[in-house]
Amino acid sequence: MSDDPTPVRRADRIGMLDTTRGIAVLGILLMNIVGFGLPEAYEDPTNWGGHHGVNLLTWQINSLFFEGTMRGLFTLLFGAGALLFLQQTTPSDEGAPSRTKLYYRRTILLIGFGLFNAYLLLWEGDILFYYGVVGLFLYLFRKLATPRLLILGFLVLMVPTGMNLLDHADYTRVVTRAESAEMAQRAGEPLTGQQESALSELREVREDHKPAVEKLEYAVEQIARSYHSAFRYLKQRTFYWETTFFIQYGFAECLGMMLLGMALLRTGILTGAASSRTYLSLMLAGYAIGLSVNLWEMNRLLGTDFSVEAIMDTYVTYDLGRVPMTFGHVGLIGLLWLSPVAMKAKRTLGHVGQMALTNYLSQSIICSFLFTGAGLGLFGRFERHELYYIVAAIWIMQLAWSPWWLQRFQFGPAEWLWRTLTYGKRQPMRIATHSVPTQAHTPST
Repeated sequence: MSDDPTPVRRADRIGMLDTTRGIAVLGILLMNIVGFGLPEAYEDPTNWGGHHGVNLLTWQINSLFFEGTMRGLFTLLFGAGALLFLQQTTPSDEGAPSRTKLYYRRTILLIGFGLFNAYLLLWEGDILFYYGVVGLFLYLFRKLATPRLLILGFLVLMVPTGMNLLDHADYTRVVTRAESAEMAQRAGEPLTGQQESALSELREVREDHKPAVEKLEYAVEQIARSYHSAFRYLKQRTFYWETTFFIQYGFAECLGMMLLGMALLRTGILTGAASSRTYLSLMLAGYAIGLSVNLWEMNRLLGTDFSVEAIMDTYVTYDLGRVPMTFGHVGLIGLLWLSPVAMKAKRTLGHVGQMALTNYLSQSIICSFLFTGAGLGLFGRFERHELYYIVAAIWIMQLAWSPWWLQRFQFGPAEWLWRTLTYGKRQPMRIATHSVPTQAHTPST
């Protein structure tokens, strides 16, 4: 292990981590593109963008295989990356920054990247802010034994499910009170203040999930008109996602997956050091559980034409499907990593993963230009399936430019800035030769 407190050398990079990160950063756009391009259609295709034929099929494929899982991979990898960073040593020279100080500086900078992405690049679904804030607490668990990391990670992941159960119970009580008020109303009885409040509360909940067309059209108009109008409309939504929602759900979701990522790094599962049998077992078990839950959720939604009641039901089972599916993806990627086939594809995905921060932010830049008033203002103009032509174009661009860039430069632009600010000195950008980055199988220790 080097005593120089500088970024990890290319020869010391972990190939499977980079490749998995490349898959995650490309895959996360499968879900994010709906938030970028359509109003209130992420979980309910009946709101906008079409919900029949190929549009419905598009929603079904994403819901079965990708919903929450690419974010899950990303979060696992963040936990693993944080642990790798903390395992590196720093020089013993007096005045040199400690690894702890570097870690916290690095993590606070990530919060800054997240705020930039969320507010200035107009992406209300930013995940970097979450990772930065949770990363501040992740440091406390760096020395926890692997079995305890696994147990604690799964326990923490139960918190969002518990919160959703409480929300579901609250919604059920609201429905019961409102139905009683509706019966009294039909009978011609005067409503009490509590009964009127129950009807109003139920109406608000349903309108939150299924907004009126006028409200959706207003969102389209505001986001597409100008940068200023888009910023003004989205800033309140972004603030909600980064405060109320983050505290209730996001913090525990991220922390739990990060703890599991730290554990999977130590076991060798994320580095390609596990056996084929381990990866196969992970894939089969993960997909068996995850697909079963996801199929139930899909049938529940389709059977009720995406009713609010069905949506609330699927919130409760959300992580029961998403988390196993994420582990199934890890198993599949591990099997492919150990296989000698598609080596060039794995290297290319590794290059995308080495520039994950740059590629993630560039997705926001491109989509902000395409959909908001900062550029073409195409928000709400496409059907759901048509958004995936844009996804394919962005994938092609990032798969092409990542290897090209890394043949000439040490880091992606955002990675270079992050490292330069973390270490407090300008990092070398250009490389002496145009060699392809080495993909190592083992971490620097």
